[in-house]
Amino acid sequence: MKKNIYKITASALLVAILATGCAKTSNTDSSKNTSSNTVTEQNTDEAANTGDTSETEETTESSETVYPLTIDAYGPDGEKYTQTFTEAPSKVITNNPSSTDLLLELGLEDKIIGIMKPDNAPDEKWASAYEKLTVLGDKMTMSKEVIIGAEPDFIFGRTMPFNDESMGKIDDLNDMNVNVYTQLASNFVIEQSLDNVILDVRNIGKIFNLNEKANTYADSLQTRLDAIREKVSGISETEPVKVLFMVTYVDGTFNTFGANSTLQREMLKTINAENVLETGTSSLTSENLVSLNPDVIVYIKSDRNAETDKTAVESLLNDETIKSVPAIENEKIIKLGYDEVMDYGVRIFVTLETLYDFIY
Repeated sequence: MKKNIYKITASALLVAILATGCAKTSNTDSSKNTSSNTVTEQNTDEAANTGDTSETEETTESSETVYPLTIDAYGPDGEKYTQTFTEAPSKVITNNPSSTDLLLELGLEDKIIGIMKPDNAPDEKWASAYEKLTVLGDKMTMSKEVIIGAEPDFIFGRTMPFNDESMGKIDDLNDMNVNVYTQLASNFVIEQSLDNVILDVRNIGKIFNLNEKANTYADSLQTRLDAIREKVSGISETEPVKVLFMVTYVDGTFNTFGANSTLQREMLKTINAENVLETGTSSLTSENLVSLNPDVIVYIKSDRNAETDKTAVESLLNDETIKSVPAIENEKIIKLGYDEVMDYGVRIFVTLETLYDFIY
């Protein structure tokens, strides 16, 4: 049964604060670090688009991590914080499903001491595992005090929550001897590439000294990505397919979804497609849909909109005012889950393959 921790005792917080007397494990100046093993991430626009997933000064063939290991984490504004790991983490908090899924994939369930409450039901593959995990609270109300009170030594997840209003800034967490790894794929500052998802897998393997397992998994993802790129290579010169991400279609009105981060854009670009409305907009009408004229509609479903989602596609197909829209006329509407589109982990490869098969 899930456990929910929304409050911490004063004594637990005191213990966490007293822990700062230990040596700091990270700093923001990589030039001061003398670690014998450094993981270098893609952190420039040029590097992010090279497709190069080589991430260490050593080759990825090394089966053992040499500690201390240094690796960079990035804050919401792109600021870099160099983290130093003297051993594999043992008390981990994740802040989104894809981070949790990856740790489960690598067999690290017993290391996870807390997760954020998922927005949607977990992937069927991990449903039973999620039932055993401790839920620390909702992502909308999470606080640094709750995080510190759980006494983690490592936090893994997307970049945005690492601020004073949520999980705390990375340097403040470092002062509490808590290391952080933020998914490169969630970094809005750099130009994105699907290769960054693969690089995240390899880097987590390094951190936990599970290099062989992580690299095998990463290689399988690379093979899948290369296969899609090869399929698309023959049609890449044609006009991109126009895709509209949509939520909550009811009685001729709908919202477009803000699936406009560079990662989602790159996903579409990989299959020679483009988003017709990259800025999420509320309360659009059938007339707006006609003017957008998408070839394909991706209807994003979620647990919170379950009642609306039941009839949305049928309603779209029966709306006479939009029957000339190619996506409606050709019945090119596909329903995908929120986490399959908007999370920053390996589910994006399933979505990529699903969209390719659906479009072509």
